Amino acid sequence: MNFELSAQQAEWVRRARELAVEFKQDARRVDESGDYPSANMQKLRDGGFLKLAVPEEFGGLGTRAGWCSWLPHLVLEEIAAGCSNTGWALLTHFHNCGVISGIASDRQCARFFSDVVENGALIGSLGSEVSPQQMRAGANVGRRITFEAGLEPVEGGFRANAVKGFCSGGPVSDYLIYWALAPGTSSNAEGLVICVVPRTSAGLSFLPGWEEAIGLRATHSGGAKLEGVFIPWDNVLGEPGDWVQKHHYTFELTYAVQLVGTAQGAYDFVLDLIRERPYLQQDDTVMYAIGAMSSQLQSARTTWWLAQAMWTAERYDDAAHASMRALHVAKASAVDIVNSAFDVCGVRSVFKFNPIDRSWRDARTVTLHTRESQLMRLLAEGEVSGARFTKEKYGRRLDEFERKTWADVGLSRDAALTSDAP
Repeated sequence: MNFELSAQQAEWVRRARELAVEFKQDARRVDESGDYPSANMQKLRDGGFLKLAVPEEFGGLGTRAGWCSWLPHLVLEEIAAGCSNTGWALLTHFHNCGVISGIASDRQCARFFSDVVENGALIGSLGSEVSPQQMRAGANVGRRITFEAGLEPVEGGFRANAVKGFCSGGPVSDYLIYWALAPGTSSNAEGLVICVVPRTSAGLSFLPGWEEAIGLRATHSGGAKLEGVFIPWDNVLGEPGDWVQKHHYTFELTYAVQLVGTAQGAYDFVLDLIRERPYLQQDDTVMYAIGAMSSQLQSARTTWWLAQAMWTAERYDDAAHASMRALHVAKASAVDIVNSAFDVCGVRSVFKFNPIDRSWRDARTVTLHTRESQLMRLLAEGEVSGARFTKEKYGRRLDEFERKTWADVGLSRDAALTSDAP
């Protein structure tokens, strides 16, 4: 495999690296204040970076693969190395652009993406139903991701009622991706529906609590509440179950890239410190640690490269498993690298003017995104059985005769009132 960057990729990486140097200077303030990195995102917007996950046919610089392609991931790693919070903010936008491009109609893509391309609109998420404040588990808990959000049919569309958790970028995004089950369905495999909810929708509010987070503090990843939010048919993407059965891509690889970037940022700081202190270069233990950190970075980076090559080759089921492996390696490597940075830098590490504490908190926060035992069980089951499915985290692959359309659940898009207004 040839992993040489194209001229276009190299130029975007160079530009991202330059911005990351700027973002690094403000990373401590962003972390301590918990304020969304609006100035950084504006620079990314001005530089055209928000369009990298928008397909070319809709004015962007990407493909229908959305976030799961080389260019967004290469750029994300560089940005995360400078500021993990900004990396996560960009990751969130990329992910949700990809959700739209994978299952929306061309007319819907043109409508939403024109706002991204022309106005720099951000797209966030209303997905997770995990509440960090809730100590007792709900009834619907299993080895796969589940959704119980309300979606009540009304004239012209639906009413949504739900409480969502971990809504990254919610309060600052222009559009939010809402996840729910279609009426008349009982599983993600047959009924998971993706809708687009404008942030200004009546009945949508955002909940406090994220200010208590210790990592990725500036990503505005708190909860949200939907009380009778109207969703017109024009903002409903595809048929029930399309996210599981039709959309090819998974999120795991992007999280691996974010972790590699965060670890790289910590490692860069260690190198700068060692270069300024020649006496530490005489310490075999210190130099061994640097060699080990470098090796772990190479391992984590090349395993995400391998998974990305599989996605690009459209080996979807194998790529999803490779992405789980990549995320596992990136989680372990990032935590090990930052822990080693504490040891190499010694007592200096305990002071906030160094980024090591921040890197540890941000990396550790990402490692908790989807329980590791859940992902490793899915990976192991695929290894043992030989059966693999891209979206097995959400449900099983259905035969075509098992699919349910809107007509099958007694609803019709054609008879609905529609509007071109977002």
